[in-house]
Amino acid sequence: MKKDDVVTAVLINGAEIVGRFVMDNGKTVVLNKPRMIQASEQGIGLVPGICMTGEEPSGDFEFNKSGVLFIINTVEQLANQYGQMTSGLIMPQTKGLI
Repeated sequence: MKKDDVVTAVLINGAEIVGRFVMDNGKTVVLNKPRMIQASEQGIGLVPGICMTGEEPSGDFEFNKSGVLFIINTVEQLANQYGQMTSGLIMPQTKGLI
């Protein structure tokens, strides 16, 4: 995993958090602008925050590794959605001609 990769952290309670990887120091994992995954009848989406009642983190957020099961690179479609949500930029589709 490299700095600024869009990753998914799966927490021990089953919650999935998407964010830009900042660092892993062995005790904590730091993600930039983390967003929680929410499932609905229409599919999955990103919640502007990491819990239903908390404020939206606007910068780096530190997760204790004892609460993280694993971290994996996020699929491209969701990573693009995350990029749009956190930067306001619309990413071009990777298939076909522009």
